[in-house]
Amino acid sequence: MDILKFYGLNEDPFRLTPDPTYFFPSASHNDALLSLNYVVQQKEGFCLVTGEPGTGKSTLLNIFKESWRDKAEIALILTPRLSHEEFLLSVLDDLNIKLTTTNKNDMLKAFRDFLVEKSQIDRPVIIIVDEAQNLPDETLEELRLLSNLETYKDKLLQIILIAQPEFEERLNKDNLRQLKQRITVRARLAPLQSSETLEYINYRLIKAGRGFLRLDEGLSKPIYKFSAGIPRIINILASRAIMSAYLEESNTITPKHLSYAIRHLSGGTMDKEIKKRPKLAYALSAIILSIITGAGGYYYLVEQKGILNLPKVETHAQVPHDTKDTAQAIKSATDPAETEQKGKVPHDTKDTAQAIKSATDPAETEQKGTIEKQEQRKTATVITNSANLRSMPSFNSEQVAWAQKGATLEIIDEFTEASGRRWYKVRVPDGREGWIADKVVTIKDSN
Repeated sequence: MDILKFYGLNEDPFRLTPDPTYFFPSASHNDALLSLNYVVQQKEGFCLVTGEPGTGKSTLLNIFKESWRDKAEIALILTPRLSHEEFLLSVLDDLNIKLTTTNKNDMLKAFRDFLVEKSQIDRPVIIIVDEAQNLPDETLEELRLLSNLETYKDKLLQIILIAQPEFEERLNKDNLRQLKQRITVRARLAPLQSSETLEYINYRLIKAGRGFLRLDEGLSKPIYKFSAGIPRIINILASRAIMSAYLEESNTITPKHLSYAIRHLSGGTMDKEIKKRPKLAYALSAIILSIITGAGGYYYLVEQKGILNLPKVETHAQVPHDTKDTAQAIKSATDPAETEQKGKVPHDTKDTAQAIKSATDPAETEQKGTIEKQEQRKTATVITNSANLRSMPSFNSEQVAWAQKGATLEIIDEFTEASGRRWYKVRVPDGREGWIADKVVTIKDSN
């Protein structure tokens, strides 16, 4: 069942797109919105809104644009790394001002005529620059000069700069002090307060239909501590926690689900795994050493064949000289290019395990459940918004990849738990492999 249907939601409440529907009116966000409206209504000329990444600047901007769409002419500049000439051309193009020449004086005259015409019908003209911290100094000076287009009584042009906090420090430069003086209205988007965190999550759930999803009491503080009140991080954290709860078919997000999400986002799970396995799963020389030192190492490598192409971690482990033959045997068993030259390519994990066993002769390991070799090619299609691929067929194992809704994955093995739950070992397009639970996919025979 789709995760949204499972929880009775109409849409994903924590997607990262700047949807105005999900605008949360915190104190600082309301203040910033009032400041933007004030600048336009009072024809102040300049307004600067700053905020850390993820605090909702783009969502605020979309709310403002929607409120003025039918009452003003708006030029929105989303790619501020432009020269001053390119910037002016982009503004005129966005305002649909027709040009017969690209001569600078002619362009400015056409722009002034446009501003005067709109002023006569009391229709504001607004330039909005997102990510303004990326504007070159010369382009910022061009903006200041454009603000000189005015009458005796009013500013003909309203300029709104949306930027990260470091932009305020940049304005202290000597060559930008005139621009700094002209920015008369400023607002700062602050992270959410601890008391607003749970309110924010519930607000988004209500907007998405509320459904049957519940949050355990006491989750507010750990969510706030991890996210520092940044809405974007709260969204990602909540989304991962919901996925964890969904995989356990739980209608309540518990501290356990939140802990999983925090470990996933902070890299805690990966860090623990690295400490357990002294980085042996990330480099070939260390893999060989692991196999030599015991059966546990070889079993782990066999079962996770295909997952070893995670980012490499440098290791200084040395392989003894007398293991060269063993290393060659392992390479022959695990490297398709090597085995193809010899005419013997293992077809599945079982064959690879046997080849490695021949080289190292570790003790036999017992395995619960049944791993079934595919008699014919099957594919699994993801039916949830996203699904975990894990290193082993267990909800407690490490997550090694993600698959989005609609992704079709090749099935290369199956595993059935004693409880009857079925897992599929699949291969993603970039070649990585992992185990995925049956409840998040539909299966189709390709033959």
